[in-house]
Amino acid sequence: MPERAVPHPIAFRAVMGALGLVQTVNGVWALFFPRSFYADFPPGRGGWVSVLPAYNEHLMTDVGGLFVATGVLLLVAAVRMERVLVATSLVVWLLFAVPHTVWHLFNLGPYHGSDLVGNVVSLALTVVLPGALLALLARGAPVGVSAGAAAGDGAARIRGVDRPRNPLLRYVYWQTRRRFGNVVEPVRVTAHHAPLLLGYGVFELVTERSHHMDERLKELAVLKASQLSGCEWCMDFGSALVRTKGIRDDEMRALLEYRESDLFSDDDKVVIEYAEAMTRTPVDVPDALFERLRARFDEAQLVELTSAIALENYRGRFNWALGIQSEGFSEGAYCVPPALAAKDAAAQA
Repeated sequence: MPERAVPHPIAFRAVMGALGLVQTVNGVWALFFPRSFYADFPPGRGGWVSVLPAYNEHLMTDVGGLFVATGVLLLVAAVRMERVLVATSLVVWLLFAVPHTVWHLFNLGPYHGSDLVGNVVSLALTVVLPGALLALLARGAPVGVSAGAAAGDGAARIRGVDRPRNPLLRYVYWQTRRRFGNVVEPVRVTAHHAPLLLGYGVFELVTERSHHMDERLKELAVLKASQLSGCEWCMDFGSALVRTKGIRDDEMRALLEYRESDLFSDDDKVVIEYAEAMTRTPVDVPDALFERLRARFDEAQLVELTSAIALENYRGRFNWALGIQSEGFSEGAYCVPPALAAKDAAAQA
């Protein structure tokens, strides 16, 4: 399964982007103009570095390189919003910022008035804001269904395996816990049949690592299939996942009436229509629809797209039958509703 999305991406991008931009600009300044950085930082005022003598060009260029490296790492993480990359960049930043801040807080003697306040406030923000993001990222880990709950109060109809004895299953659990913060319920339930879980896991891994098809198009099709199947777990997980592929909340809201929406391109609409046709019971993919797909995508892309949609239908029916419900992946964010429920609500409005 793909990584879970970073929670509150706007806040993460704002803080990490701001820190990364300032750090990169300061780093380029110190790297290429070390004497100017020493004498003139902060811009328009100067004196914050030069008040702590003596000037050392080697040290200034080293600091510049460090600033550029950490700044670029933050900016890349802010753009990509991949959970592991975001966490790594925040930890790397704090490894620099915490000792830097502590040293300055114990050496404030040369500063007075607004310079003193500016130092304390700016240094504190470089630790408090990234620390808060890291804490938010940790709290944003998936919330697992209680292993001991009985059917009917939110748990699956089959109690999941808590601690598998099979070493291979233990490895699967470790990988799942590492990526999602918990062992997700479909894995825990499938663990009752070890060969099936291992085979299914390989299929999921190969699907995740296949990139012939554009990721946005593939995830749109998969999300549409989950919406049509009405699988709570799939819609919960899928709504969080597609944000990492550049799909916005307004596009998810328009998914039900995608044909009339101007938010979707022609390629978007044809893959969504294909997912719709594949998810019907019985399956009904007209020749005309497939010819439209063939005109846009090659054979490898079509096979990958078809497999991804079929896999989502498997997930939906498996989770539906065994009562596997949502686990809070989209908690606090928009989650697509099941297609039938959304149509009924619109008809009654």
